Amino acid sequence: MDRSCPLCGRDNRSVGACHYSRPPWKLKRCSGCGFVYLENAADYSSLRDQMAWHKTYAAEAERRKLDNPVLYSASRASKALIQRLFKPDKLISWVHRYLVPGPVLDVGCADGHTLERLPLEFIPYGIEISSELSAIARQRFASRGGHVVNADAIHGLQQLAERFFTGVIMTGFLEHETNPQGVLLAAVRIMGAGTRLIIKVPNYACWNRAIRGKDWCGFRFPDHVNYFTPALLTDLLTHTGFRIVRFSIADHLPTSDNMWLVAEPR
Repeated sequence: MDRSCPLCGRDNRSVGACHYSRPPWKLKRCSGCGFVYLENAADYSSLRDQMAWHKTYAAEAERRKLDNPVLYSASRASKALIQRLFKPDKLISWVHRYLVPGPVLDVGCADGHTLERLPLEFIPYGIEISSELSAIARQRFASRGGHVVNADAIHGLQQLAERFFTGVIMTGFLEHETNPQGVLLAAVRIMGAGTRLIIKVPNYACWNRAIRGKDWCGFRFPDHVNYFTPALLTDLLTHTGFRIVRFSIADHLPTSDNMWLVAEPR
C-alpha cells in the first residue's frame, strides 16, 4: 500500500524516492515535516504471513552476509563483545527504575523473549501480529499469569482493559508500525496513573548512517517503515498525548545506532 507521511499526513507520492531506497521499496522524505518513511509498506494481512518479521529478518541477514561476509562477521562479533563487556541489560535497568511492578505490556512481543527476562514481580502481557510467534509467547507468559493477544497493535490494544497496565514496552517496534500515531493514541487508554512507556528505535540521525549510507544496519527492507530522528520522535510523543520523562543526549547519542526514551500520558 502507498501511504502518506505517518507523522504529518502529507501525500508525498509526487516526491522522488530517497537515494537510500532499494527497489521495489520506496523510501520517501516528507516534503512537509522531513520524516523519512517507507511509502509502499506491507499491509497487516501480509505481516501475518509471508512478510512476517522473523521471516524477512532472516532473509535480510542472509543477504548482508552474502554481500559482505567479512564485514558481517566482524560486526556481529564486535557487537557481541561490546555488549558483554560494557553494556548491561538496559531494558531491565530501565524497567526497575521507571516501571511499577504489576502487569507490563510488550507491544510487538514476538516470541516473548523480552518480557521473559523481567523479574517475577512484573506480569508479562503481549501483542503480536504473527500467529506463529504469538503462540510461543503465550506459552511463555501463561506460567506467570500473563497473556498474549494475536493481532496488529491497534486492534490488540482495543481488546485490553482500560488503565490496566503499570508499564508498556515498545522496544524495536515503532520502526515497524505503519500507523505509529494510532498505536500511541490507543496505548494511552490502557495506561494507568503513573504508567510509563519505554521506547527503543533506530536513530536515523546517527553518524553511522551518514558514514555507511545504504549499508547502515538500521535500513531493513521491508521491515523498517519509519526512520526517526530525536526531534521527530519527541514530536510524535508530544502530539499523541505523552510527556517525555527521560530523553537526554546520552539516550540518543549521534554515535549510537539506537535511541531510548521514557514517556507517560499527560
